[in-house]
Amino acid sequence: MEQHEAFNRVYDATRDALLRWLIPRVRSSADVEDLMQEIYKRLYRKMSGFGIREPEKYVFGIAKKELAKFYRHKAMRETYEAPITDQLTDEGEEPEDIVLDREAERELWDLIKTEPLLSYQAFTLYYGLSVPTDEIAKELNLSEDAVRKRLSRTRARIRAYLSEQNRSETEQKGV
Repeated sequence: MEQHEAFNRVYDATRDALLRWLIPRVRSSADVEDLMQEIYKRLYRKMSGFGIREPEKYVFGIAKKELAKFYRHKAMRETYEAPITDQLTDEGEEPEDIVLDREAERELWDLIKTEPLLSYQAFTLYYGLSVPTDEIAKELNLSEDAVRKRLSRTRARIRAYLSEQNRSETEQKGV
């Protein structure tokens, strides 16, 4: 029981800081969740064998190793993903549409990554991890109103970008 309590204390003490550290370094919220799980799984295993003197430093040491491993294996994972034709939906979505959807999603996340760091983090926490605005405010050391304003401004920039994309596509079709 003592190991569980010690792990929970370390988890509670490091979770927010680790999330703030990981989010700007990883493209997808699903990847952030996977990395968090791997980091704390490794920590738990180590804690069962012996005590850790400085658990916060140890957690970030694990995080750096896991992040490096994640990027090292990323190219390999992408190479071995199933072909696009195997990922067709029941509705019969065409492979070209799937590719276009993925490209649009990639462009959108690239746009979001150009936002100021706090706006990017708030957007990712809110939409990627479903963290409520009051918790985001605590994690980012902002007021809840500031978080809402950052989310609103980011959504407005996304709408403007999408509107411009639609306008460009319409003009290309009309030519």
